[in-house]
Order: sequence, then structure tokens, then C-alpha cells
Amino acid sequence: MRYIEHLIEPERLLLSWQALDSNSRSRYLVGELVRKDDVVVLNYFKGTEDFEQARLQGFKGHPAFQLKDDVCSYENQVLEAFTHRIPPRSRSDFYRYLELRGLNPDAAISDFALLGYVGARLPDDGFELVHPFDSANEPFELLIEVAGFRYESTISIDEIAVNTPVQFIPEPENQYDSQAIRIELGGNKLGYVDRGRLELFHRHLKAGHSVQGEVIRKNGTAERPLLYIYTTIAPNRH
Repeated sequence: MRYIEHLIEPERLLLSWQALDSNSRSRYLVGELVRKDDVVVLNYFKGTEDFEQARLQGFKGHPAFQLKDDVCSYENQVLEAFTHRIPPRSRSDFYRYLELRGLNPDAAISDFALLGYVGARLPDDGFELVHPFDSANEPFELLIEVAGFRYESTISIDEIAVNTPVQFIPEPENQYDSQAIRIELGGNKLGYVDRGRLELFHRHLKAGHSVQGEVIRKNGTAERPLLYIYTTIAPNRH
């Protein structure tokens, strides 16, 4: 089992959302969770292109923090609402939950950071939290799922070996998203970096930092295969 070696405590987490009952497979950045002292605040990105596109797809806000015309931020029980989306630490199989997400069960990690590393996705509401690694100046690792694998991959999951390196290739000519970053394996397209992490990847690729990935896990079902990439980002030291 390969674990994430360098845990980075975030000051904020991005909140992404995808419409589950739409033909669109796009994810939209609709808000952020910001840690201020002992309080976690949810800010919606009202007025941004992503937010408005999400509203057109039916976004009405998190069930506990529904959209209101005169409210952009919430700070009451925000952390508690999102930690309810992951198993309690007291569960006997919690260690396995961490391992499947590349986390060492013996590592010390706050609930806020844990949300960023595991994503806290549920199958029925389209929300996911994203660790943006805003202040990471040292090498760090993250586990990402290949977005759109079952629709975009030019090879089957059975043809892919664990521990095989992949490449991250910006795709400015993409007709749907000029910020798209394609994930390839030996010249074969696998899918894309998910929308919530595009800024993170572009920031380091444009700076000339080392961004390396390898297949770490594959699972899911025949109808919905899932592929995960262990990614190491190493900022240059000056």
C-alpha cells in the first residue's frame, strides 16, 4: 500500500458540484470552505461563471445551506455538516477507508484536512470537496480519480497496469474547456484532470514544477470502471 507521504493542512477547501440528472458531466466550483480560527465558513461563489452555470443545471445550494438571494456565507455548524459525509473515526473499518484514499491510518490529520483529502463525495448529491494546496512550497502528493474515464479512455481498464506512469498534457484547443488537462498513458488517452483541480495543476505546470503520476488503483464495475492516479508535485526550490 502506497501512502501520501506529506500531509498539507489547508486553510480552505473548494466545493464542487455536478448535476446528477443532467446530460452534462461537468463539475462546477460553487464555493469554498474557509477555516478562520476555530470556525469554518462556507462562502458561495455567487456571480462567477461556474456558479451561474451550476444554477442553470439546477444547483440550489447544499441542503443544509440553501441558496438565498441576500446570503453568500454561512458559519453555523459548517464543519459538522460536511464531516457527516464521511464515516466516523470510531468505525472498525475506518482504517481501510483511509487506506483506499492513500492515507496512512496512523497519521495525524485534522477533520478539515481529511475532508480535502477524501473529497467527502456521496452517491446522491453531486458535491465534492477539493484540497487546493494553496500554500504548498514543498513536495506533496495527492490521489485523483481520472475524470471521464469510461467515456474518454481509448483503452480498456484491463489493459492498464498498476504502477504505470501517466502524463498530464494541457489541451488548450479543447472545444468544451480551454483549461482542460488530458491524462495519457503511453500515448493513450485515459481521461482528464477533474475541473476542481485544474487551477492547481496549471499553476505547477506553468511554473515548470515536476508533476508526475502513476496508476495506483483501479476498481468500480464493468459499467462504471474507476481509475486512480497517485500524483507527486515538487515545486522548484530557488
